[in-house]
Amino acid sequence: MSRHSRPNKPLRVVLAVVSVLAIIVLIAASLVYRPSWLRADSPSVDRSSIGRSVSPRQLQTYCPSRMTIADTGSYGDSEYQASNGDIASSARYSAFGSVFHSSVASLGSDSMSSSLTLDKKSVDSSEDVFVASGNVDDGAQLQDTRLLTASDGTGAASSVMSWATDGDLKGVSAASCVAPTLKQTFLVPGTKTGMTQQLVVANPSAKAASVNVKVWGADKSGSLALSTGSTMTVGAGEESVLNLAAAASGQEALYVTVSGVDTPVAAIVRSVAMDGLVSKGSDYIVPNNVSSKVLALDGLSYGDNMTLYLYAAHRTDVTVSWVDAKGVDPVNQQTLEADRASSIELGDVPKNATGVIISASKPISAAAKVVQDGTDGQSDFALANASVPAKISAIAVPDRSTAQIGLLNISKEECTATMTSYDADGSLVDKRQITLGPSASMSVDVDDINDGDVAAIRLKDSSASMVWNLRIGQQDVSDAKLAGLSVIGAADLKEAREQVWANQDMTVVR
Repeated sequence: MSRHSRPNKPLRVVLAVVSVLAIIVLIAASLVYRPSWLRADSPSVDRSSIGRSVSPRQLQTYCPSRMTIADTGSYGDSEYQASNGDIASSARYSAFGSVFHSSVASLGSDSMSSSLTLDKKSVDSSEDVFVASGNVDDGAQLQDTRLLTASDGTGAASSVMSWATDGDLKGVSAASCVAPTLKQTFLVPGTKTGMTQQLVVANPSAKAASVNVKVWGADKSGSLALSTGSTMTVGAGEESVLNLAAAASGQEALYVTVSGVDTPVAAIVRSVAMDGLVSKGSDYIVPNNVSSKVLALDGLSYGDNMTLYLYAAHRTDVTVSWVDAKGVDPVNQQTLEADRASSIELGDVPKNATGVIISASKPISAAAKVVQDGTDGQSDFALANASVPAKISAIAVPDRSTAQIGLLNISKEECTATMTSYDADGSLVDKRQITLGPSASMSVDVDDINDGDVAAIRLKDSSASMVWNLRIGQQDVSDAKLAGLSVIGAADLKEAREQVWANQDMTVVR
């Protein structure tokens, strides 16, 4: 007969309590402490970072409506009333390269059923060039271009022109169409008496946009306090106008920035000059987003009167030189004060000169007002941005315009570029080599190319040495013995690229 001992009951109770307490402590510790190998943000985790370069496949460009004066109210004697006169307009739209579809419709239009489609009518052409013609009489137009592939040489280059032989807008106004961006800058030729400067901001998106406007004058450094406020609201598919002459009056020059808060916008400035009842010209000012130590501008002619407008973020020494077929001739040296707009009167353009080169010790922005005199005191002016070369660029030649191509080599060596011209069907009509000596310039009449039947021009410059533009006139204006002048700059067809990074992050699944 065996005897079995029974466990002590109090001991069992103590062991159970200790076990429960140990389990509770372990649970609490696991909630407070996480080993480094479990932490998503631990440096020991092998987190991959992947970068991709992306390019947009949809491009938009805003083409402003025909020129108009600020106030057309009917009051007082009829002979003293402001008038747009017999204003007319034309537009030329072009797209180059690997394009799937490109069309144009009124800004804010809900339907593309009445849109204008760019065609490549010549099936025999090996060049992918799409062209259409129209006008901007009924308002601003928006060009929408869808790309098959994004690459250098693919993009849109379009332009508008308006002209009048009667009223307060006698002469010619022209501009390249503008791509919407989050920030755009302008150099504006002052707000003295007789000058009207209207900033027009367009919002092509489907939601309202808030826009901030900052202005620097010539009187002192630093931005100005605007009497009209510095914020604009632009409705979806709409335009808003700010009178810069009222916001910052009495300035010799203005430097203006337009920034969309979270929506890209497109903007231009309508500039109109009057001396009493005498028309002194009008033109569009397009964004000037280039800042460099060396800038150039072509498209000048003997007898023009020229004023430069400049902006420097830092105190800068500047040298301005006339350029002709032989080279450069320095004409002006100045020191620009920091953080303010400046103007330099260059006077009459000398014989044979067709351009200027602006050299600075630090990056600057520059633009020019080029004035041409007509009869009975009438005159017209062109407002053109100084720019830097591009490897491939293009200009659309406005329908019903007369034009002269100006080219300028900014390098210290001889360079050669290929200039190709296309007609209204997109057919190649001329291809030539352009060779310029060091710091030299030249001009080519469009009338000498295919009897003037040219709708678009493309320049391939592998060395990126040439700056070029179009000097625009109009036959009706010339026949009326009036001054008519504008300058259209080239659109860079370089592929737009952005770098996007993707990082592994385990905190997303916490």
